[in-house]
Formats: sequence, C-alpha cells, structure tokens
Amino acid sequence: MSENARIQRIRGFPFPNLAWFSRENIEETLDYVSRDGDIVICSYPKTGTIWLQYIVLQIISQGKDFPSFNDASLKVVPFMEWSGKGPIEEMQGLRIYRHHYRFNMIKRNENAKYLYIYRKPEDTLVSFYHFFQNLREEKIDFDQFFEEFLTNDVEYGRYFEHVLSFLVHKNDENLLLISYEKLYTNRKEGYLRVAKFLGEEYYQSLVNDEELLKRIIENTSFDYMKKNLPLVHPHPKQSSEDSVKTIDFFRKGIVGDGKNKMSPDQVKKLGDLAKELMKGTEVLKEWNVRE
Repeated sequence: MSENARIQRIRGFPFPNLAWFSRENIEETLDYVSRDGDIVICSYPKTGTIWLQYIVLQIISQGKDFPSFNDASLKVVPFMEWSGKGPIEEMQGLRIYRHHYRFNMIKRNENAKYLYIYRKPEDTLVSFYHFFQNLREEKIDFDQFFEEFLTNDVEYGRYFEHVLSFLVHKNDENLLLISYEKLYTNRKEGYLRVAKFLGEEYYQSLVNDEELLKRIIENTSFDYMKKNLPLVHPHPKQSSEDSVKTIDFFRKGIVGDGKNKMSPDQVKKLGDLAKELMKGTEVLKEWNVRE
C-alpha cells in the first residue's frame, strides 16, 4: 500500500498532514514536560475531546467559562499539536491543555492530572471520517478510510493501541479514564466523577448546588455546543490567517450510530480486530463486543 498522503510522519508516527499541524509544534510538544498541578486532557480524535474540555472548564469556573472553539483551542485549553508550547507557557494560574498523543509519547509529571476519554470504535471511526471529509477539499473514500483505520496508516495511528496505551495505566492515581458511553448515559454521575478527580472543592460545589450542576449539564449538552461552537480553521493547504473555513465540528454525538455507515462485513471485521487487540480488557464489555 502506498503512503497515505493525508499523513506526515514525525518520529515514525503518523500525524495529520495539514499546514496548521506544523512539525515544529508537534516536536516541541512531544518533548514538553507538564508542571505540577497541570490538567491535561488526552484522547484519540473524535472520542469526546471537546465535550470533556468544556465539562472541565465549566466545573472549574463554576459554570462561567465558555470560550469560543478557537479561543479555547489556542488560548484557554491549548491544543498542543496546533498551538505549540508557547500559549501553554504563557498561561497564568491553573493550566489546562489537550493533545491526541499516545500515553507513551508524552513526558509525564506525577503531580499533574491527566484525563483520557475513549469511545466505541465504530462511532470513533465514522465520526473521524466525517470530520476529515468536512475538513479537506478532496473526496475521501469511506472504504479506503476504513481499511486505513484498521492499520497504522491513519492520522494518529491505530485506535486500539491508543486506548491500550492509557488502559495499562488505569491504576495510576493521576489518570482518570472516562468512557464516552458511560458519560453519555449518566451525565450527572459522570460529571461528579470528573469533579471529584479535579479536586474535592469542585466536587463539593456541585454536590451542594444542584442548580449549578444542572446549568453545567445544559451548557455542555450536544445541542447547545453544536449551536454555539463552530470551528473556524485555516485552509487545509494554506497557513494564511486570511484563508479560513468554518465547519460544524459537532455532527450527531449519539451512541451506536457508527454501525449504520458500515457494511455488515466491516462491522464484523472491526469487531474481530477489537477482540484480538483488546482481549482481556473491561473495555470490550463496555463496547458490547463479546470475546
């Protein structure tokens, strides 16, 4: 198979080949060391990253902070591969930032806090496909994208190894693993769990103020975020600030819809690979994949 033109390889790993994913920013953030007290949101693309980002912002600010998509990604919760380390180092007080790197690719700090969200593979795959189809000008063939997703020949590499890289550290005290499906099914319980991990004061503020919790849940609902958070990004092949494109980052956000885009053979193929690579993990049960 020829090299996927959508990716650029840095340190042998596949990253999106876009003007605003510069090699310099990726290299310097791969080597970046978190400071004590930092909050780092980790994920594979299209697994609930932005949802979790705004949940964290809302909890910490007690329902006040709701920056635009671009302000969040470049200033408030810098997206490391896009922003580079500069905006992170300029932040004052509590620092929150995010990335799509695997666990073993980052420099960790035992006194920082890391949150990792993961999602059913079929929903991740289809959401990933639609996102890149909206992002790029050329048509992306779904069947080809599906095959690439099953290999390492896709942006950020194969999904299962990404999840496994964090899953093996599930008992680390400074890492919180979050199931998209569990959070979706029981938002109140999930938000309280996130708040507890961030700090007892955040947890108590939600426990003691039911209206605050309701407001945060409403502000981070799919419909509210879809309406209020358009993504304005540079032209896929240009870096000029004058060349931008606005897209709807949020598509459906529901659980289990991914299978509707896939053929029965593709569903089986993806499930079989999940069983092979994720054997013995509790995640398979969460995804309703029988071993």
